[in-house]
Amino acid sequence: MNSDLVFPPFVPHRFYRNAHLQTIVGQFHSRIKVAYQAEQHSLRLPDNDLLILHDDCPENWNPEDRVVILLHGLSGCHRSSYMIRLAHKLNEKGVRVFRLDLRGCGAGSGLAKSPYHAGNFHDLQIAIERIETLCPGSPIGIAGFSLGGTITLNYLGRKNDVSEMVDRAFVLNPPIRLSESVKMFGKPLFGHYQRHFISNLIRHVRASHHLNAHTHTISGENYPKNMHDFDNQFTAPLIGYESAEDYYSQCSPAEIMTQIDVPTLIVTAKDDPLVPVDTYSEIMNKVANHNKVTMHLTKYGGHLGFISASSTDPDARWSDWRIIDWMLSESPQGIANLVREYDRPQLAKSA
Repeated sequence: MNSDLVFPPFVPHRFYRNAHLQTIVGQFHSRIKVAYQAEQHSLRLPDNDLLILHDDCPENWNPEDRVVILLHGLSGCHRSSYMIRLAHKLNEKGVRVFRLDLRGCGAGSGLAKSPYHAGNFHDLQIAIERIETLCPGSPIGIAGFSLGGTITLNYLGRKNDVSEMVDRAFVLNPPIRLSESVKMFGKPLFGHYQRHFISNLIRHVRASHHLNAHTHTISGENYPKNMHDFDNQFTAPLIGYESAEDYYSQCSPAEIMTQIDVPTLIVTAKDDPLVPVDTYSEIMNKVANHNKVTMHLTKYGGHLGFISASSTDPDARWSDWRIIDWMLSESPQGIANLVREYDRPQLAKSA
């Protein structure tokens, strides 16, 4: 694919200009129905927990061809619609795809002894090491969605030993300051999202006999009223942090993004109802001249939505095709330069 690939702006579908519609329809409705044919690999972690890696290998893939690892978001798994869509579309392009179930998610339900969280970047390292064993010589791309994007940024920015085979990353709607995203959940109009995530997370905990012993911290009179309560009473203590605030501070990637040394494109929407755009303002200035990290903020798109109007893309899933473009480009830097050229006038206006 040519490095001078056009990076089309996102124009929302006329029926889905609203951020909440983009978010709900984008995440929970998918027209692609693909039979599950992946090979599963179990990964033993240093703390004896298990991860499950789903290997979707197209017939036309050859040794040393590209591979991509996908990381899902909060309450997601390998079966999330965006994970299925991307694996299918990349497979059609001849790319081998690994869908990672974070601790206790999807096929790993009930296996993990500790909960998944934004600081699980060591788990991503273990998964990439397995991919290197399975696909020696293959360049590796990472695509992280929402919380999976936060983990991706933490891996790239906090690890001195990032795999030499990782040559690019694409991150969609990542919370980069966890505390600010949690505050968004507390706003009156966002209660539906908060209830959805809390109920799913508690169901996830109760499904695991390893974690079930801790349900007293989030049951009965201790039932969390919000995400902060859940993290303060359950997540933070189980992963070794003093409080939710300590967890948010230690595992937010905002301060370490300038340390990333792999071509990384971060795309988010100004109307994202779950990740406040204000958290990106300072970071955008810091990475404005960064030679590896590129940020692109669209006016619309919601959270993992990006359902577009008619365009030259094969379908309306704008973000899918931007990920594919990034992963298949001969030069990610060529696309990054186009994104920066497109964004420069808008940044000047907002300055």
